[in-house]
Amino acid sequence: MKKRLWSGLIFIVLVCFVTLFFPYSPFSFYQSVSVSTELPILQDYKMKLYEFRKVYEENEGRKREEFFTKDEVGYHTEYILQTYEMDIMTTSRSSIGKSDLNIIFEDLRFLQDRLLDITFEEAHTSESRKYLDATLRWSRAAEEGILKIKSSPYYSRFHMIYRLEEIQDEIRKSFDMYTEFYNAYYWYEGE
Repeated sequence: MKKRLWSGLIFIVLVCFVTLFFPYSPFSFYQSVSVSTELPILQDYKMKLYEFRKVYEENEGRKREEFFTKDEVGYHTEYILQTYEMDIMTTSRSSIGKSDLNIIFEDLRFLQDRLLDITFEEAHTSESRKYLDATLRWSRAAEEGILKIKSSPYYSRFHMIYRLEEIQDEIRKSFDMYTEFYNAYYWYEGE
């Protein structure tokens, strides 16, 4: 009887240990990691998003009034902004499970497809191309970070939180570069 009790107790302790320290392992019951963003960083990012969306909407409204032809940058920007407004980027605390990683990965792929469309469908100055390339590089770095997490289920909880915070930072840098691209593109276009 005591052997059974001890073996059951050891099993429960091991399961708790694996769940606590290795959340994405196949033996973990709760396969999720909670990532928090510091309030000043979050507020700064949300303010940049708000200001960019305001400039974008003003620009698009002016183009509609003047009956401009279809502009690929303006068209794709609405969809690109949806990626930058993901919950992981705009909330102070996000719980990220394996399925959430897949969604973030697909959103980043979608973002890169849109950026590549802009790259090949529009003429760019050297400055705007530089910012567009930087946007692509930062989004690819975030995508590679997600692939590393997905390929190694035995990352510790602390290492995964660190990697997810790095991914958030790479997405923020990608957004900053896209903002610079947008401003450089429209400044040279004279709009």
